[in-house]
Amino acid sequence: MNGAVQDGSDAVITPDTPPSSQLRMPFLLADPVGSMSEENGMGLILFPADGDVSSPDVSWSCSHFNDFRRQLAQAEGFTLDEMWGFGGECSWSGVSTSLEPLLGHPDTGGDALSVAECATILPRLEAITVRWQKQCDAPDLQQYAEDAVRLAVVLRFCVANGVALLFL
Repeated sequence: MNGAVQDGSDAVITPDTPPSSQLRMPFLLADPVGSMSEENGMGLILFPADGDVSSPDVSWSCSHFNDFRRQLAQAEGFTLDEMWGFGGECSWSGVSTSLEPLLGHPDTGGDALSVAECATILPRLEAITVRWQKQCDAPDLQQYAEDAVRLAVVLRFCVANGVALLFL
């Protein structure tokens, strides 16, 4: 299968397969970056709404994504679990953070994040990333910093190309 990729179904994707025939999968059978949860096989992927499977994307297990968002919320000075939608009663209108569109978004599905929302999230995400990267004594923060860098690449792509960010 010279240059062909088996996607786990009966379909074979070759370099000549049109992008519209290639479906973005939320995770692959081989899981090199931990996009699948070992417990239940659930994961999510954030990707540009440009229809191009070669565009950058970022994926997590649902539990790791929630942990990542909890760390972002903590960096912004509040506890995500106290917020509406995460088991708490606090309204998002009571929180002042440019990360709100990301933090308050459902894990999968929901509306796409607009180009404007991506542009609003990006500078704050990058500032938090720099802070995390400087905390060399916290290995868990280093992983979250790497996750934030990967997400920033996708957000920057969405802004530069004028496309929304989808959650699958």
